[in-house]
Amino acid sequence: MSQVETKLTIVVRADLGMGRGKIAAQAAHAAVSAALASLGTADFRAWLRDGQPKVVLRASSAEQLDSLVALASAEGLPVQVIHDAGRTQVAEGTPTCGAIGPAEASRIDAITGELPLL
Repeated sequence: MSQVETKLTIVVRADLGMGRGKIAAQAAHAAVSAALASLGTADFRAWLRDGQPKVVLRASSAEQLDSLVALASAEGLPVQVIHDAGRTQVAEGTPTCGAIGPAEASRIDAITGELPLL
């Protein structure tokens, strides 16, 4: 029996000048938010079974992130957008990254497949 591969994709804005630690924290926020939002779903169980695969990609702007999020939502994929609290490097409310999934990898790739790795 063939199993469908799943993953969680995190898209980080590269235009904000965030440091490595800030990027890591924002990506972690996105991963945790996505996992909590999908608890109990078949996609979440499959993602756990698959070893919780994740990929982190780069968006060039807020507009690109917004477009990806809108497209993923329109395709019925689970999406979480992280807005910064404004305590360190970026202004409060700034969208820093978004998580798409966990879901079938091919469905996510149809949205994010052209983005470069972070």
